[in-house]
Amino acid sequence: MLGNDSLSGEWESTEFFMANAMVIGAGGVGSVIGQRLHEYDCFDRIVLADMDPTFARKLAERTPKSRFVIVQANAMDTDQLTALMKEHHVKVTCNACVCQTNHSVMEACVRAGSHYLDMAADIYAPPGVKKQNKNSYETEIELFNERFLEKDLAGILCMGMDPGAVNVFARWAMDRLDTASSIRVLDADNAEVRGYRFAVLFSPETFFEELGAPPYYVRDGRVVSGKPLETEVEWVRFPEPIGLQKTYAVAHEEGVSLGIHPPFVEKGVRYSVFKYSVPDKVVNISKTLQLLNLDSWKKIRVDGVEVAPVRVASASLPKPAQLGATVDGFSCVGTEVRGTKDRKRVEYFVYSMDSHRETYEKYGYSLTLVQTGIPPALTARLLVTGKIPERGVMMPEALDPEELMANFSREGLPIFVEKREVERL
Repeated sequence: MLGNDSLSGEWESTEFFMANAMVIGAGGVGSVIGQRLHEYDCFDRIVLADMDPTFARKLAERTPKSRFVIVQANAMDTDQLTALMKEHHVKVTCNACVCQTNHSVMEACVRAGSHYLDMAADIYAPPGVKKQNKNSYETEIELFNERFLEKDLAGILCMGMDPGAVNVFARWAMDRLDTASSIRVLDADNAEVRGYRFAVLFSPETFFEELGAPPYYVRDGRVVSGKPLETEVEWVRFPEPIGLQKTYAVAHEEGVSLGIHPPFVEKGVRYSVFKYSVPDKVVNISKTLQLLNLDSWKKIRVDGVEVAPVRVASASLPKPAQLGATVDGFSCVGTEVRGTKDRKRVEYFVYSMDSHRETYEKYGYSLTLVQTGIPPALTARLLVTGKIPERGVMMPEALDPEELMANFSREGLPIFVEKREVERL
């Protein structure tokens, strides 16, 4: 089981009524979220909704005294989702589908009166850039913030691991500094997957789209872009046993959002970026897909059938939910914030690090899925128990980080803090 049963209701208060939750998309991450929500005493029923409820049924079958409700639903069908949320009195909804569903699920949440959480938005597109079906995080805030405020609801965007927990790490460190100059989100993995020539530990479609998209980041206080897998290339030393890794600026929401968040800008932040360690083999695969235009969601017609190229490129890859038992190695995901405190130069590196094999043996899911699933599940609990009072649509750095940081490690997401001070004698 995911987490420690002894902690499930440790700080829950009986003054809070039992709430119902919904998880849309019961794949790997959705299953982790659902399992975790089931362990919380504050939830009565957990609705698992998916076009193909196979994984949802498997989770329900192996869960003692299951409180799961399994429904077949289309995440793009707002009317259907609204009806389901109202029927089951859903208080909080976790959207674990691809980001193309965000608008339809958010619309259903507004209509039904449910808090909303997701783990990713579309690739950032700067103001003035035309993009079909644009649903990057800033567009979602623009379209839905006022409506969520009117309904006294919270819509917390990109609340997975990265983006998500790393944004909370940034806010926690920023709150401890007088001034700040830069924020780097750093992600490295030395995983080896046995039995497959190539495998991706999270959504392959998202993975290929991110690596093939222009990386937007903040430099000198301005949002700038670069070339995929050619920008901000840097060797970074991660904690052992990962060590020195070659990293690239990659398209990620937090690479921009952290650098333009007004309170951070007021403290002096002029640079923010997301950097990912990418092996040479993966760089070559990604560049090949880019060259062939196979990393796109824009549908093309093949033999009379319309298909998204990125879905074709990913179709024969193993499902991330099936990989847990085959993965060895470690993952480190963290946020480095540089600034000053009491006129000393201070650098924080707040990170989570764990073993793929040990995580699978403990929880039954791969580390990547567990890392991504714990933050939204914990946030859902804090929302319905009144520990998160913020309302409106926002990125995670807009939240007070203290409750989240106090609970991450005991929820199964081990957090470490390295602090370095430089003082002139």
